[in-house]
Amino acid sequence: MKARLYAPGPVEVPPLVLEATARVPHHRTAAFKEAMLQVREGLAKVACVPGEDVIILAGSGTSAFEAGLLACVPRGAKVIGLAAGKFGERWVKLARHYGYAVVEHAVAWGRDFDLSELAPLLRAHRDAYAVTVVHSETSTGVLHDVAAIAAAVREVLPEALVLVDAVTSLGVTELRPRDWGLDGMFAGSQKGLLTPPGLAFAWLSERAWASERDLNPSFYLDLRKERAQQRQGQTAYTPAVSLVMGLKVALAMLLEEGLERVWIRRERLSRAVLAAGEVVGCRIFAERVSPAVAALLAPDGLDAPAIVKGFAARGARIAGGQDHLKERLFRPSMMGYADAYDAVTVAAILEDVLRELGRPLPYGAAVGAAMRVLAEA
Repeated sequence: MKARLYAPGPVEVPPLVLEATARVPHHRTAAFKEAMLQVREGLAKVACVPGEDVIILAGSGTSAFEAGLLACVPRGAKVIGLAAGKFGERWVKLARHYGYAVVEHAVAWGRDFDLSELAPLLRAHRDAYAVTVVHSETSTGVLHDVAAIAAAVREVLPEALVLVDAVTSLGVTELRPRDWGLDGMFAGSQKGLLTPPGLAFAWLSERAWASERDLNPSFYLDLRKERAQQRQGQTAYTPAVSLVMGLKVALAMLLEEGLERVWIRRERLSRAVLAAGEVVGCRIFAERVSPAVAALLAPDGLDAPAIVKGFAARGARIAGGQDHLKERLFRPSMMGYADAYDAVTVAAILEDVLRELGRPLPYGAAVGAAMRVLAEA
């Protein structure tokens, strides 16, 4: 039995997108060139940077962030890494790997960044070249206010670059890189863009592109080389052709629905799942909730892995917690090819699993809570 994906990536992919991935034109043909140009145009619109370069790479979201660091941060420069979860910590590790002078500012998992704490840090490191931060921290379910963070950075460090992991926010929630004063936005295909894993995306501001001195060398992940090729509808190296063809269909679906409508729908579906969890004894973990993932603490006395296992036994795949939250947190997501009935399904499974684990629950409690949210005007 195929498990339905209710995980924060990979996500359930629309049938039309899967069908499109079966088309594999040669990557040096006019047909693929036309597809690449259409995908580039659609990506820029979905990323709210119409007409600008969003570079497509064959790799995961991590490859895009690595490429971005190497493209705009000089070797040995100081980088302030804001970490409040697994993926914020990953970017800190990545920067250290390449020898940057890293200043890590970590807050407890589940918390948002306090701007009053951030300002003194920035003033103490006025020589910082870049600040890295995650928009939607998948490991905790927190949506960090990167617009406010970027404004705070600009006030103290007007020349510093603000580089943002948008892996689970692009195509899921409001994200406006240019309007918010960001300098780098990096994402992947297997989340809000409804495509199988294997593509990564990188957008840089003109300020970031202008950083060309003393950079760490890169061969395959060379964004400047890719930008020149992709403006012509080509790639520097063999692309993931079938995924590009699928992404073309996925982007058309998102744009046809309308970005604002997509953002509202994602938020409502995730909020319905959170409401279902709360009514059966779970607690919301995130201080500032991301619509990408419903991060829930298991009811007292129950282990989160047992809940994840219960979902799997019923043909539904959700994610558990990571690192020190492995025993406490579980994380269903409505990022994929999902509608209101999927949110109700997750609520019903959760209720059924908890009852099986010994929680006395009235029938329909979780389902009713989810449906009340979905019924809101």
